[in-house]
Amino acid sequence: MAAQIPTPRPWNELSRAERRRLRYESIERRKRWLAERDAFLERQLEPGEVVVARSRDHPLVTDRRVLTARQLSYPPRGGEWICSPLAFAEVGRWTPGRRHDHRPLLRLEHPPRARIEHVPDHRFLWFAWGNAEGPVIHTTTTFGFGRDTNSVLVAIREGLERAGVPRGEPFVIRPAGTREERTRGSRTSFTRASPMRRARLGLRQASDRLYRGRLSWRVRIPSWLLLAVPAWFIEPWLVVPAIVLAEVAWIIGLRWSSRRSRDRHGG
Repeated sequence: MAAQIPTPRPWNELSRAERRRLRYESIERRKRWLAERDAFLERQLEPGEVVVARSRDHPLVTDRRVLTARQLSYPPRGGEWICSPLAFAEVGRWTPGRRHDHRPLLRLEHPPRARIEHVPDHRFLWFAWGNAEGPVIHTTTTFGFGRDTNSVLVAIREGLERAGVPRGEPFVIRPAGTREERTRGSRTSFTRASPMRRARLGLRQASDRLYRGRLSWRVRIPSWLLLAVPAWFIEPWLVVPAIVLAEVAWIIGLRWSSRRSRDRHGG
């Protein structure tokens, strides 16, 4: 039987010494992770390839290409490092951009390339659930930076200009909606919850425990229709049992998927 994973204590219940210890352990894990990633990227260099710039979480830039590393999280390749290289000669166009807070972006357009990313573990018709990793096709790559003077940003732009890659028109990414709409939820969280809100939150928590996850309505309603419509043509009263059957099937499937994922992770 799989061992039970202990539930972590809330942060506000920890002592100062425990908080300092957890912060220190987190910093040390981050340092080890960065060192492991940098060592992996160094092993990907080709003979004669020269590193031009590197900067913490950003990709490694050489005189020929941009190297990005990622560590996989899910079985069967969990913990394995993969590299996504992009040569300057492959880029068809590059475009400078800005976030709404003026932080710089760099968008590179290139031929279709497959990258290993998070994908659903299971698919049925138009439904998808679970966690896995698989190839995803991309025709653009966007890098974000904290400031214009970042050495990696400068090195990529110089490499693109040196390769004669054409430059596109600058763009700006702005958040959706107005500032009032974006901050409405954060203001509400600081006010005392009404009885109706507490009831909704309690119902959501109970549903999460029952389903071992969260089932969105855009998935739930089509699954109801999938069984309810044929049931209506047989006997109208069969619609309610059909909906109940769909919910029971989701509960069983999601709980099974959650337990299988936990067992695969050794939890």
